[in-house]
Amino acid sequence: MSSFKNAPDIMGEALGRLPINPQARVGKVVKMSPEAPDRARRLLDKLKAMRLSGMAAALEEAMVGSPARLLPVVQQLEILVAREDATRTQGRLRARIRKAGLRVEATIEGVDYNHPRNLDRARVTELAACAWVTQGSNVIITGHIGAGKTYLASALTHAACVRGHRALYRRLPDLLRELAEARAKRGLEKYMEALRRIDLLSLDDWGLEMLDHQQGIDLLEVIEGRDGAKSTLVASCLPLNGWVRFTENHTIGEAILDRLVHNAHQINLQGDSLRKEYSPLRGGGSEQSG
Repeated sequence: MSSFKNAPDIMGEALGRLPINPQARVGKVVKMSPEAPDRARRLLDKLKAMRLSGMAAALEEAMVGSPARLLPVVQQLEILVAREDATRTQGRLRARIRKAGLRVEATIEGVDYNHPRNLDRARVTELAACAWVTQGSNVIITGHIGAGKTYLASALTHAACVRGHRALYRRLPDLLRELAEARAKRGLEKYMEALRRIDLLSLDDWGLEMLDHQQGIDLLEVIEGRDGAKSTLVASCLPLNGWVRFTENHTIGEAILDRLVHNAHQINLQGDSLRKEYSPLRGGGSEQSG
C-alpha cells in the first residue's frame, strides 16, 4: 500500500480527478441514482467490508453524481480493490503457514509418485481438497522409516493452510515437551484450549519413544478434546497394532487409538527409504520429495 502522503495522487488517478467532499462520511444514507448499476452497489459493500472507508466515501459520492461518470470510477476502484484483496489473502496465507510450524517446505505438487510405495495420486488429491478437515475427520500415515511420511504429512498440512484452515505441525516428542513446560508454568489448560481450537493438528514421529503415564494422559486429553470436532493427522513408523504398546499404560494407549482410528483415512506407505534415492551421494540432488 502507498504511504499517506501519496494517497491523494493515487485516488486522483483512480477517480479521474473527481472532487471529493472531505466532510463525506461512510455509513450515511445515500440517495443513489436509479441508473446506478448493481456493480457499483456490490463494490460499495466490498469496500465497507474491507474497511476501505475513503474509497467507499468516494464511490458513494460518485453514485449520487453523474451516471455517465460512475462506470469509470467503478472500474478503477475494482482494480485497486482486487489488488488489495489479493495482497491481504497472500498475507493471511503466509501467516497461517508460519504459525503451522512446518519443518520442511512441502506441497501436494511435490509429492513423488514415481516410486512404488502404495501411494495413490487420486486419493492424495482428494485429501488435499481438505473436506476431511472441514468434517473433523483424521488422517493416519504409517510406513517404514524414510518412506516419505513427513513430507506427505507436511504437504497435507500446507494444503489445509491454503484452504484457509488453522493448522499446527509438531513432532510428538516436541508437543509432549511443550505440554510439560506449560504444566510447570501453570498454563496447561490455556495451552490445551489453544490446541482444541486448531482445525488440523499434525503429529509426526508418533511412537518413536515410549510414553510414561503422565505423557499418555496428556496425549489422551489432547486427542479427546479434538475427537469428532477437529482433525488430527498422525505420521508413524509403527503399524497400528503396535500403537497400544508405546504407552506405559496400555489402557490409555487403547483409548487414544480408539478415538483416532474409527474416524480416519489411512495411508500405509511401503517400499524402501526415499532418502537413498534423493541422497546427493547418488546424484539425486539435495532436495527430498515426498
